[in-house]
Amino acid sequence: MKDLQSNIDEDEEFEFLKSVFHDGWDDMDLKIYQILREEGRMTDTELAEELGTSITTARRRRTKLQDDGYLMVVAQLNLQETEMVYTDVLVEINKDSNPEELDKFIDDAIHNVRIYEVTQYLDNQQLLIRFYEENLKKMTDHINEFLMDRNIVEDYTLLPAARSPKAWNRVLISNQDD
Repeated sequence: MKDLQSNIDEDEEFEFLKSVFHDGWDDMDLKIYQILREEGRMTDTELAEELGTSITTARRRRTKLQDDGYLMVVAQLNLQETEMVYTDVLVEINKDSNPEELDKFIDDAIHNVRIYEVTQYLDNQQLLIRFYEENLKKMTDHINEFLMDRNIVEDYTLLPAARSPKAWNRVLISNQDD
């Protein structure tokens, strides 16, 4: 797999994040986020060296961000490098559905192994569901099977992805760029 390349100016991003989190995060919190985004497997010792602080301070600050739910260090598949196909599906929710039906539908999507992301919009009338599979035929079959015959689904639009030039705040290098 190719390396991921940062595509943003770190100083510009830092200033933007500082303006967004002006009441909740300080400069060290922002730097911890930026550092771990680039290398999530970094030890607390390495993090402390990058921050210019003690290991205890680095660990305490990182742990607080994680415990507060602001920071998650996770593995993420770069689907275009795995040669899997992936599709965004914009789902229109039936206006007559109730909140319990919507919660059940979202729960079903969360527990579906071929779905890697579910985004709920403020109006509760649309969801974005992201599917992945080994080939387009299998994925289309699975999407239709998952969405058909559900009263909560008014309509849906499939948007097969060609590539992801940027994800997780990083430029993704594709084999096609060789």
